[in-house]
Amino acid sequence: MPEFRHLTATSQLDRAHIETRLFPLCETLRADGAADGRLIGLALYSLFYEPSLLTRTSFERAMGLLGGQVYQTEDASQFFPVSNASHMDNIIKILASLRIDVVVLRSSAAGVVERAEFADALTVINGGSEDDHPTQALADLYTLQRELGGIDGARIAVVGRLEHRNVNALLRGLALFDGVNAILVPSSGNADPDVLGYCRQRGMNISVEKDLDALESVDCIYLNAPRTLAHARLLRSRGALNLRIDRAFMDRLKSNCVILDPMQRSGDFTVEVEDDRLAFYRQSENSLVMRMAILTDLLDKAN
Repeated sequence: MPEFRHLTATSQLDRAHIETRLFPLCETLRADGAADGRLIGLALYSLFYEPSLLTRTSFERAMGLLGGQVYQTEDASQFFPVSNASHMDNIIKILASLRIDVVVLRSSAAGVVERAEFADALTVINGGSEDDHPTQALADLYTLQRELGGIDGARIAVVGRLEHRNVNALLRGLALFDGVNAILVPSSGNADPDVLGYCRQRGMNISVEKDLDALESVDCIYLNAPRTLAHARLLRSRGALNLRIDRAFMDRLKSNCVILDPMQRSGDFTVEVEDDRLAFYRQSENSLVMRMAILTDLLDKAN
């Protein structure tokens, strides 16, 4: 990753750079005042063709804390129409001509992020594409590092919707580490076979389980929600989404097992208990800190 101007794919990530550069930079940036002025005079544009709360807000807040400026639209499709990748290089060059330094781009249209990177007119960060989300993977890896004390040898269960960019990115990121066991517990869909093949080739052990009893031995449960509340209701009606996080469920888990959820909760999984092992808000804070580190790493050439 250090030689890249852009961050558009989880496959770019390098374990040595993550552990020797990004993780330490995160710890530095957590301190009050440590980020002041690092990116003063630089500008970020949020170009989001799909809704986002956590990714968009954390990037915009990160840039502000680093001293930079933030610009955005409420719905990029109303201002920068794009139905395919063919015009994205034009949009990127327009933003560059307006002296924007970095764009965070979210679009599930095929080839859009790649076309933006190809324009090479400013720094491009993938804020969520059809099948990848590299900055979410980095935020999740950083959270696992802080919560578990290390990632090598960890047993990570992914529960819920498996055919999703968050899961693809997480699995690719975990494949950088040694001896990781991934347990997939689907409520809908299957994980991308190409991603599974990539991870297994790198030595990751991956199994698929239907029984929630498999969660009792894991170090982390990673929840990934259905697409919409209506989808969640449909799955429940079919008996496919029956995870209730209550005291009885938490008591079945290891005492140090943490539960993560990269999405804002909207009734997808039932959470009926307060427990320090529910790391949702620590995870969202870590996403802010990691995105501060990513922006610093890509843009602050003096650092």
